[in-house]
Amino acid sequence: MEPVLSPARKLAAALLLLSGVTHVAQLAVYPGQADVIGAAMFGVLYLALGAYLLQPKRAALWLAAIFPLIGGSLGVLRFLKVRPNPFSVLHVGIDIVVISICIFLLLRRGAPASTA
Repeated sequence: MEPVLSPARKLAAALLLLSGVTHVAQLAVYPGQADVIGAAMFGVLYLALGAYLLQPKRAALWLAAIFPLIGGSLGVLRFLKVRPNPFSVLHVGIDIVVISICIFLLLRRGAPASTA
């Protein structure tokens, strides 16, 4: 029997998958720009993290809290210093939600990994 994942964890996974797709999609909007190539690389990472969150592994929660924190911080810097764009606003918003969900699930006491 497969473990049941919480709706919050599924939401975080879906948001990371969406973010991964939109990070990579920036290559079509801003081709050849160095900051976009870096963002697209984060997109590939987010796609992998989104898929990993669909597994009942506690490590996935840690990684899905840490990497979006890094990516979100870089997204704010990118917006302020390099290129103000709607992608950065969307991605930072998604990062905040994903980080919050993952930290909440990590801090829940006594929750087994399959429901956390």
